[in-house]
Amino acid sequence: MSWHNKNAALFLTSVSVSTIAFAATAHAQRASDALTDQIIVTATKQAGGVAEQEAPISISAYGAEQLEALRVSDLETLSYSQPNVSLEDVGSIQGTANFSIRGLGINSSIPSIDPTVGVFVDGVYLGTTAGLLFDTFDLEAVEILRGPQGVLFGRNVTGGAVLIRTKRPTDEFEASAQGSWETGLNQVYQASVSGPIVPGVLKAKIAAYYKNDEGYWTNDLDGSKLGEVETIVVRPVIEFTPGDNAEFILRYEHGESEGDGTIAQNRALFERGTGRVTTDEPGFMDHEWDQVSAEANIDVPFGDGVITNIFGWRQYSSASQSDFDATTLNLLLFGEITEQEQFSNELRYSGRFFDRINFTLGGFWFDQELKYQETRFLFQDPSLAPAQAVGAVPGPFSFYGGGTQDHQVLGVFGQAAIELTSALTLDLGLRWSREEKSAQLATIVPGPASPDLWTIPAGACNIHANDCVFNLNADPTFDSEEDWSNLSPKIGLRYSLADNARLYGHWSRGFRSGGYNLRNTVPTASPGPIDEEQIDSFELGFKSEPLPGAIFNAAIFHTNISDMQREVLLSDPVLGTIQIITNTADAEIFGFEFEAQYSPVEGLVLNASVGHLDAEYTDLLFDISGDGVVDQADLALAIPRVPELTYNLGFVYDHDIGSAGFLTARANFNHRDSQAFTDNNRGILSGADMLDASLSFTTNSGGVRFTIYGDNMLDENTEGSDSQTPFPPGSTNGSHSPLNKGRVLGASVKVAL
Repeated sequence: MSWHNKNAALFLTSVSVSTIAFAATAHAQRASDALTDQIIVTATKQAGGVAEQEAPISISAYGAEQLEALRVSDLETLSYSQPNVSLEDVGSIQGTANFSIRGLGINSSIPSIDPTVGVFVDGVYLGTTAGLLFDTFDLEAVEILRGPQGVLFGRNVTGGAVLIRTKRPTDEFEASAQGSWETGLNQVYQASVSGPIVPGVLKAKIAAYYKNDEGYWTNDLDGSKLGEVETIVVRPVIEFTPGDNAEFILRYEHGESEGDGTIAQNRALFERGTGRVTTDEPGFMDHEWDQVSAEANIDVPFGDGVITNIFGWRQYSSASQSDFDATTLNLLLFGEITEQEQFSNELRYSGRFFDRINFTLGGFWFDQELKYQETRFLFQDPSLAPAQAVGAVPGPFSFYGGGTQDHQVLGVFGQAAIELTSALTLDLGLRWSREEKSAQLATIVPGPASPDLWTIPAGACNIHANDCVFNLNADPTFDSEEDWSNLSPKIGLRYSLADNARLYGHWSRGFRSGGYNLRNTVPTASPGPIDEEQIDSFELGFKSEPLPGAIFNAAIFHTNISDMQREVLLSDPVLGTIQIITNTADAEIFGFEFEAQYSPVEGLVLNASVGHLDAEYTDLLFDISGDGVVDQADLALAIPRVPELTYNLGFVYDHDIGSAGFLTARANFNHRDSQAFTDNNRGILSGADMLDASLSFTTNSGGVRFTIYGDNMLDENTEGSDSQTPFPPGSTNGSHSPLNKGRVLGASVKVAL
């Protein structure tokens, strides 16, 4: 990359120096005050938004000051602090979301597999899990919605949704810069400048981010560092306000991230929880993305309403290579190239009628193109090929395949909140969706020998050169198209017990898209189309503010899943791991959540949450245990991505130290049970107890803040995935288990104008 010579870091450093030179006089908000502020959320798509505690859904929302107080640098930071929520990287292809909410999640990096948790950035749906988990910065708010959100957000939000809002330009000039330095030799710099161009009419903002991580892990083979990552993101925004009744916002983001490939542990070599890794090939990853959103909000007299239009475009590309055997032997290299482009537009109206009906009506269009190329480079061990001639040189063997997929969606939705009395409200919603997918697939099979992963010889399948023979062994011309239509309804009631206490209950239905497997490795297995997954959810919730400075919320829910889609992972003696995508079962999940926050004295905020899940299969459609029959052994298996217990305890305390400023102490302890990762339960995601803490000093003006912090202070070793492999040869517990970082200590300085 052109910025690899650290020019980006020099630019951000120069911004930091200039900002320090003009440091400010604005009054600093205490972290404890920020955490008790009510957040206005957009989850209901109601004009003007609603207060978080007034929204009749399970939601956790964080404003800009709260995100800063909690040191949220990426979505994974919030992963352990929410009940029944996991927001993590699958690890096998870095930056690929592996989100799960209320036991509904995926365990795959295949870009054609639709998520169960939708991610929306400034109102734009991101159509693939690939490239979602890069660092976040300069955020206005994050909203985490638990439970199906099909009416307002469409398909692929059966588990929930994550809504991210970036900061808008300010009416007055503002500037800030921050630098962070962490163990593992990780440096992070970010800066922003915002203000008016034509006061009252035109304002703009530009924010930039740079990270240089020189590697957290040590390679047992030679002592070298592993996990190098370098990332830069630039985000300009322009806001035009021609009058009191209209605003137009244009956002653009460009990002690049490159570094080492997947850092994976092999459980045949190292015990779970040790954090040790060894590899003869660090691999690489190279990601680049551009995205644009154009938002218009126009006030109209009809129903005192607002018309909103949000157009989005995103282009993403990645190339990566990893040592899939995760050993010092040169056995199997895995490589992929992904290209994605999407367009979307949502037009909606929201207004209020008869002083008792809040009404929202809208339409949605989405178009996406995917290309996926996969190469597996096998240096075959003689023990895996006993028929080889004596003295023959083992391997290498090259496997090529992948496919393309075009995807279109149309949707129309409406929702009404009808106030039957001053205390009782009826919620009604309905969404109609139709989607089409067409796919051309080439099974990942042996091809002409190649000297490396990125030299695809003539005659081999090359998706990006458009010279593949799209076929399966069982079907010489696999070129398929399928469409699905569905209705997603929601019916609910909410009742105000008092000004500070509310009950709500609802039934809702959601769908997860049918589709195709672009990583098809089994000639006898169909790559699709698989059927849609249907979710019916019943939820009863309670929200209250029992005391000044206190919040207590609770929810209980029951979810029925029909035609559950699973990415069945199986070990293979040649390909390492194969994935079969199919509808495996019907299932049900029962659970509850409690969240509490209390400020007993000025400056101190306590918080706690608990989540519980109980899941079981009710009917089976596939042999998920792999023993050749569908029987009670399959029914007894745990459903993947369902930790039984999650909980969180934390506090924030501000202490004034006179005219100089104030100190802020923060600590959070989070627990998550272990959970199955693979359907046969051989792959397990480790349980963990996470302790994060920080201590900050902030000047009273808010111009300067110094922070020291520790993340994962108990040095827990966890993984993003846990797939079984036959490596090293002869082992029975070989695995490919991409690791998350252990303990990280750091310090940061922020200056603001």
